[in-house]
Amino acid sequence: MKSDQEVGRQVWSHPIWGPMPRSVNNHPTHTDREGLYRSPRLTDPCGHNMVVLELRDHGVIVSGKLSKGIPHPKIGPTAPNVPEMRIERFYTVVAPKILRPNTEYHVAVTTQGASQPTRVTVNVGGKQDAGGMFRTSDTVTVEPYTTHIVKLEIGDVGPGSYSLTAEGTGGVDFDNSTDLEYVHKSYSVFIQTDKAIYKPGHKVQFRVLVLTTHLKPAVTGALGVFIMDGKGNRVKQWSRALTMKGVFSGEVQLSESPVLGDWNITVQVVDQTFHKSFQVAEYVLPKFEVNVDIPAHATFKDSQLVATIRAKYTYGKPVKGEATVTAYPTIFSGVLQPIFQTPVRKVIKIDGKATVEFDIVKELQLTDEFERVVQFDVAVEEALTGRRQNTTAQVIVHKYKYKMELIKTSEHFKPGLKYTAFVKLSYYDGAPVRDDKNLVTVRYGYSYDHDNFLEQKHKLDKDGMVELVFYPPADNNQTTLGIEAEYLEMKEWFSQVAAAMSPSNTFIQAMVKTDKPTVNQDVEIEVNSTVPLKYLSYQVIGRGDVLVANTVPVSNSHTHKFRFLATYAMAPTAHILVTFLKDDGEVVADALDIQMEGVLQNFVDIEVNPMEARPGSDVDIVVKAKPNSYVGILGIDQSVLLLKSGNDITEEDVIEELHSYDAGDRNTHMFERRRKRSFFFWPGSATAKEVFDKSGAVILTNGLVHEYEPFLFYRSNVEEDSIQLEFEQESAIAVASSSDSEVKVRRHFPETWLWELEDAGYEAHKCNYEAHVASFVM
Repeated sequence: MKSDQEVGRQVWSHPIWGPMPRSVNNHPTHTDREGLYRSPRLTDPCGHNMVVLELRDHGVIVSGKLSKGIPHPKIGPTAPNVPEMRIERFYTVVAPKILRPNTEYHVAVTTQGASQPTRVTVNVGGKQDAGGMFRTSDTVTVEPYTTHIVKLEIGDVGPGSYSLTAEGTGGVDFDNSTDLEYVHKSYSVFIQTDKAIYKPGHKVQFRVLVLTTHLKPAVTGALGVFIMDGKGNRVKQWSRALTMKGVFSGEVQLSESPVLGDWNITVQVVDQTFHKSFQVAEYVLPKFEVNVDIPAHATFKDSQLVATIRAKYTYGKPVKGEATVTAYPTIFSGVLQPIFQTPVRKVIKIDGKATVEFDIVKELQLTDEFERVVQFDVAVEEALTGRRQNTTAQVIVHKYKYKMELIKTSEHFKPGLKYTAFVKLSYYDGAPVRDDKNLVTVRYGYSYDHDNFLEQKHKLDKDGMVELVFYPPADNNQTTLGIEAEYLEMKEWFSQVAAAMSPSNTFIQAMVKTDKPTVNQDVEIEVNSTVPLKYLSYQVIGRGDVLVANTVPVSNSHTHKFRFLATYAMAPTAHILVTFLKDDGEVVADALDIQMEGVLQNFVDIEVNPMEARPGSDVDIVVKAKPNSYVGILGIDQSVLLLKSGNDITEEDVIEELHSYDAGDRNTHMFERRRKRSFFFWPGSATAKEVFDKSGAVILTNGLVHEYEPFLFYRSNVEEDSIQLEFEQESAIAVASSSDSEVKVRRHFPETWLWELEDAGYEAHKCNYEAHVASFVM
C-alpha cells in the first residue's frame, strides 16, 4: 500500500504527534510560546485520509479536513475542502535567491494587519565547504503596512550551504527561513588582447578590466595573472598585479619556436578565476577578402538563386582573377552514410565583382516539399600571383516569403483580466509585411474545440503586427485559450495559452505605461485586479538584487498606478514584483520584466584625421568620453581581423555579462525587439510561487503562496540529438575548410598599430601617431 506522500502528492499529512513543523499548508508557523499543535491522522469509514489541524498562536486558527483525491491547496488548481484560515496579521519577506560573495544582499520586509511596529531580524548564514561558519545579520523596525529594505554585507565567503532567516517580534511574531543558492561570481572581468592569433616571435599584449556588478572599477587588491601555452605549461606570471583604475596591462614576448596551439590567459580575482584564450600558429595574412552577397532567405517561387561575388584588397582595390562557385543543398541525415547530392560548380571571371545564377529546380533539383538550405562555396584565385582566398555563404529556401508567429505577452492568461498577444507577419530577413488590402483572419476560443472558435479580421499595422486583446471570463472553467491565424494562403495554429491558477480565482496584473523605460527616468506601472485593493506591495529586482521596495495604500479600487526611478543597476532587465495579501492569507502576485534603455553609463567617440595617409605621416586621433575616463586604444591591421577575430571587448559581451547576474528567466521576444522599441513581458507564471521563482526571488510569509506541480513525462529524442550533432560537426568542418589559404606572408610591417591607455581628463584628448602601410581598424 502506498504511503500518503506517494499518492499523487494529493494527501496533506503530518506526523500524528511531535514538535511543530516549520510550515503547514506552505504557511510557515510562528514561534509557539503558548500555542498548541495537534495533527492526528484519521480515517473515515470510506477509507479517506483526513487531517485535523489546530494551531493557536496570537489569534491564529487553522482547522479543517482534506480527503484523498482532492488536490492539495499547494498543488491543485481548486480545492473545495481547503481549510479556512483566519489570520489578522501577516508578514512577507522577499529576497534574492542567489547569494554572491563580496556583495550587498538586500531583503524587503513587509507587515500587514499589526497594531504596532514589528522588530525584524534578518540574517544570512550557514556552513562553508572549507570549514567554519558564516553569519551576518541586521535588525530593523517595520511599521504596519510598510516595507523596509534590510542591507546585509556579504564578505569573502566561499561555497557552502547558506540560508536566509527572518525573525519578528512585536506586531507580528514569526520565525522562518529558506535555503539560498550560492554562486561564486561577484566580479566582471574582461580580458582584451591586441590580436586573436600570433606568430612565433610576436609580442602578446593584453589588458584586464576588473569591474563590479555595476561596471565600476573594483577594489580587490593584487591580482594573480599567468599565461599558459598550448601544452599547459606556465610561461609567465604576475603574482601581485596591481590595477590602474581597474585596468591591468601586460605583455609577453613569444620565442621563435613556441608551443603552437591555443594559449590561455588566466586572471585570479580574490578566489575567482577568469580565462581568455588566443592562438599561436604559423600563418600568412590574406592580401584580399572575398564576400558573397546573397539573400539569406529565398522562396521556391523565385526560380533562381543569384549570388554576387566581391573581391578586393585590404586597401580597397578590386581583385582580378577567376572565381569558382559551388552550390549544393545540405542534407541532414541520422544514418551512418548520409544522402549525397552532386554539387553544381561554375567558374567565372571576376574583376572586383561577378554575378552567378543557379536554377532551383533544374540545377539544384529542389521542390517545395519542405524548407531547404543551400550552401555556396566560393574560391577566388588572383590572376597575377595565383593566390587563393575562399569563403562560404548559405541561403534558406522557404515555401512562403514571409512567416507568421504569435508573440505572447505572457505564457498564461488570468481569468477576469485583459490578455494581450500579437500576431506578427514578417519576411525572413526581419522586415515587417506591409499590406493595406489583405486582412488577417484570427480565430480564437477558450477550449480545444476549433469548430466553436470565434472569428475576427484585422489589418496589419506599419510594423506588420496585429494586436489581439482578449477578456477571459472570470470563471474557473476557462483553462485554455486557443488562437489560430490565416493570411492569404498561409495558416498557422499556435500553441495554447493556459490559464493562471489561484485557489480563490483572484488575480492581479501589472503593465508598464512608460513608452520607453530609460535609466535615470521615472517608470510608471499600472496594476489591475479582479478584486478591490486596499494596499499594494512591489519590489524591483535588477541584476539579481532587490533595489526598490515599497507598500502603497489603495483606495479600495481595482486599478492603481505607481512610479519608481530607474537606475543603472536595473539595466538591462528589471523584474517588477507586485503582490497583495487577501484577508484569508492568500498571496496574490504578478511579475513584469522590463527592458531598460541606457545600459552603459559612459560613451566614447573617435575621430581620425586624415582617414587616408601616406606611410610615415602623422595621423591625429581625437577621443571623446566623460571627464576623467580611462580610455584604451587599439589599432589593428584589417588583414588580421580577416584571419581571426574574437580578441576585442564588444557591447554584446558587456550586455551578456550583466545578464549573468540575473537569476530570473529571459524571454526571447523581449530581447529580440530591444533595439526597435521598448517592450515588456510577463514571465508567464501559472501560480504565485512561479512569480517569485521566475524573477529570481524567494519569499517567506505566513500567507498561502499557491504552487502547482504537475506530473511530467519526458523522453529524449535520440534521432534529433544525432541530427543536431551531425549538423554541428558539418558546420565545424565547413568553417575549418573556409579558412584555408595559400597567400604569402607580409614581412617587416606591424600587425598591431596602436595599443595605448590614455586618460581623457576634463577635455577631449588628442593623440598623434605615425601611419603605416595597411588598412587599420580601431
